[in-house]
Amino acid sequence: MSAFRHPRPPDRVTGTVARPFIIVALSTLALAGLFLALRPEIPSGGAPEQRSFKLEIRNGSMTPDELVVREGDRVTLRIESDRPVELHVHGYDLRADVAPGETAEISFDADFSGRFEIENHHDHSNGDEHSHSATGTLVVQPR
Repeated sequence: MSAFRHPRPPDRVTGTVARPFIIVALSTLALAGLFLALRPEIPSGGAPEQRSFKLEIRNGSMTPDELVVREGDRVTLRIESDRPVELHVHGYDLRADVAPGETAEISFDADFSGRFEIENHHDHSNGDEHSHSATGTLVVQPR
């Protein structure tokens, strides 16, 4: 028998090299899957749409309180209120005077994306103090 023996490579060497690689690969796949499953909806492109909303202001609160459209949409707001108010859409510098029992209308193109406050300016001519309150939000998603 020879004094020189060929060392047999330990099985563990392959396992110790492969195990971290497999763990990293599986972790990466799991994270990628979670990202795809939980990512926020990104609106697809497409032609602009005509979007109409009926807004009711009662006791200073607007229903619905959030309007979601896409950039480029033509937006029409039909507004009714139980008292005289001036409704103002910030960012677009739009306003409408709304009298009780009447419907006011604002139409515009949603030209830029973002979140914009819709504010209710109470009319002080009816004895109320002139005040501003955030009534709702216009959300314009990028196309």
